[in-house]
Amino acid sequence: MQTDGTARRGRDVAGGRRPTFAMALAAIGALLVAGCGTAAPDYLSEASSALERGDRAAATTALRAHLRTAPESSDARLRLASLLRESKPDEALEILARIPKSDPQRIAAMQQVAIIQIVAGRTAAAEQALREVVAAQPENLGAQLSLAELYFRDRIPESALPHALAAARLAPNRAQTFLLIAEIHDELHDYAAMIEPLQAAIAIDPGSYDARLNLAYASNRIGDLETAEVQAKWCLNANPREVSALRILATIARDQGRFADARSFIAKAQQIQPEDVDCRILEADMLLYERQPQAAYERLKEIFNAHRSTVRYLGALARAAALAGDREESRKHYRTVERLVQESRKKVEPRQPQAPGGDSAPR
Repeated sequence: MQTDGTARRGRDVAGGRRPTFAMALAAIGALLVAGCGTAAPDYLSEASSALERGDRAAATTALRAHLRTAPESSDARLRLASLLRESKPDEALEILARIPKSDPQRIAAMQQVAIIQIVAGRTAAAEQALREVVAAQPENLGAQLSLAELYFRDRIPESALPHALAAARLAPNRAQTFLLIAEIHDELHDYAAMIEPLQAAIAIDPGSYDARLNLAYASNRIGDLETAEVQAKWCLNANPREVSALRILATIARDQGRFADARSFIAKAQQIQPEDVDCRILEADMLLYERQPQAAYERLKEIFNAHRSTVRYLGALARAAALAGDREESRKHYRTVERLVQESRKKVEPRQPQAPGGDSAPR
């Protein structure tokens, strides 16, 4: 999944702070010292010069020195954290945490925090930082996209959807956002809702292979076989080894009663991926329709080791076993299905995602 660069990297924001009384005194002191012939070190300039010549170590040293003399310098904190983000991420987080919420640089800091936490795999901490960004800047495209992707990856599609929709409003010409919206609807099993964002993605990028393949899939799920066939053939023309397109065409042929065509598509798909579970289930369904339950069971059983934990496969295997007369084998597979379903329903710690406008939204 790709995100906008605004959320994925911290930004150095120059200046913007009014000089405090202490800073004014320091400036006067620097002038007095200069008048005596000794200049105070300009660590920020040293850091900039070091970065220009590619010396990150010298830039880091200069920024540390500047923070010892001006610990309230948020700009220096942002620049130092950016340099330490990959080599010393925990130190970078500590540096960024010292930028108070009242500071204008706080949002830029939280964007860096989100990057570090995402790389470290700490999605809950990344989510917390991104929620702060969205609350302050609802129009922040990168933060909206990042939150949508985090929730989608964590299989919380109902929380991902409002952020993805917000991102689409902010960047209506970004095809990948509409693909993400369609994938979220797929997770929600709302196949009809997939159509519009996929059509939008194709309108933006007519050559989008992923959008067309997903449109073939969604159209087939809602019974629009004509659109499904057109899009699947487009994909197959672009990639003759696309198993998903072959499977869709096989399903369409089966539903239209063209069993020879369906078997031909399945055979081609299985030459490419012999153990593709959906092709094997489709093949078994056709054998069951032709009243060959034992053959269906045997064909399914051939891929048992590869798919022994796949619920839809075990359900098909149990059904074929029952129709073939092996009741005990069928019951065994159904019991496994029940166990796997129960395990998948185990609750995770509840989270309160942020609504796109910044208000808390119930899940």
